[in-house]
Amino acid sequence: MPGRRRLLPCVARHGPRHLLLVLAWLALWRLSALMEFAPHASLWFPPSGLSFAALLVLGWRALPSLIVSCMLATFWVDQLYAMHQSARELLTSGLAFGLAHCSAYGVGAWALRSTLGRQAEITTLTLVPLFLVTACLSALAATLMGILALEMTGLLVWTELSAIWLPWWIGDMAGVIVLAPLFLAALSWRYAALSPWLGGLDFQLPHRPSVAFIGKLLLCLGLLSVVTLADAYTQDPDVAFAMFFLIIPLMWVVYTESAFRSALSLALFALTTALWVAGLGLVEQSMTYQFALCVIATSGYFGFAVPALTARNRQLSELASRDSLTGVFTRRAFFDKAVQVHAEAQRRASPLALLVLDMDHFKRINDSHGHDVGDQTLILLCHTVLGTLAPGQLFGRFGGDEFLLLLDSDLDAAQETSDHLQQQISRLRVPGTQQPLSATIGVAELGPEDTLALAFRRADLALLQAKRGRRNQTDNPSAAANG
Repeated sequence: MPGRRRLLPCVARHGPRHLLLVLAWLALWRLSALMEFAPHASLWFPPSGLSFAALLVLGWRALPSLIVSCMLATFWVDQLYAMHQSARELLTSGLAFGLAHCSAYGVGAWALRSTLGRQAEITTLTLVPLFLVTACLSALAATLMGILALEMTGLLVWTELSAIWLPWWIGDMAGVIVLAPLFLAALSWRYAALSPWLGGLDFQLPHRPSVAFIGKLLLCLGLLSVVTLADAYTQDPDVAFAMFFLIIPLMWVVYTESAFRSALSLALFALTTALWVAGLGLVEQSMTYQFALCVIATSGYFGFAVPALTARNRQLSELASRDSLTGVFTRRAFFDKAVQVHAEAQRRASPLALLVLDMDHFKRINDSHGHDVGDQTLILLCHTVLGTLAPGQLFGRFGGDEFLLLLDSDLDAAQETSDHLQQQISRLRVPGTQQPLSATIGVAELGPEDTLALAFRRADLALLQAKRGRRNQTDNPSAAANG
């Protein structure tokens, strides 16, 4: 009795969820039945995508709902086609089909889940091939086991195998490849633990529709309509192969829109294809459209890797160009960007000034308070300097406690900026103490014929001359020469 008391609340709690899964599965099955172009062969089989996604996320907990769905679909088939089988025969056939269907996709989902669980990091380039291979093999297993189950229950003659196994397989495979990612995206909103499995893909629902996205989607569906209508009008089988060219506009969507919108576009594209083929009676070209759906969807999912790689490369580039401690430009990145700014300034005949800033007595801070306080001091300094600079002015770390600034100003304005920086820095205190900070700055102007290397040598010389005198001051080569 205690076990029964625990079980009943569990069933009551998850009952609506299982009922929703059954209703969704049957709705998708009815959709596929409307697009059946041969016995047991639809252009695509959407329930296979839902089964795979449910088994991947819920595991064995999805089995009762899926098996019940398969059995109800079997009874529905009997009603639709007036087969007049007995209830016992239908129960046996439905159970056999349900076990075959769920076993194939259950093993595939378990294999994919286990493989992903062993990955140290799941990326799009890892996820997509694993998903596609698993989807193809699971659909093939579901086809062969489904045919065997129907043959054993007398609903299918074994000699019909050669006629239906390929369209059955491709239809199931199209259903998994096209729809499973969309179902996983929807489930990821409910199951947060699923997100790491998605290889960094962002399936968050957009806050509002995009006019540009709707335009791209309508273009894809419009071109698809042109191809299918032309196929129906000309009755030329070769026209159907134009479907493969529709990869181009769909890849435009994949490359420029979010993962969710891309998956939604592929699903709507497949649905529209199936409806056109069924509505126009393009039975002779069904296999061509089936393969086109699989190829387009596969290309789309590999296309997911392009925005992911672009974002990853941007992130790596940002990490390479930024100092890991302070967040300002590294020495190399500073000079790379300074070369570009200098070239533009020469073209416009605009003045530039280079500043070399060195903290005073930084070694004493490290020796007295430790390197952790020294790091915090550098971060505090950089935060203050960045808050002082105008947009477009460069700030980078040369090394240690020495920094570089490139200002779009002449020498006089640069010296004023330098004085202002020193005033701001003098108000700072070593973190955790009342010890004030100070810095010495060397300034050099870049003349029309100067190079960055030459300006740096002059600014560095000015810094050394200032340090030989008193610290916490600004110096420049021309002032030193006049002195």
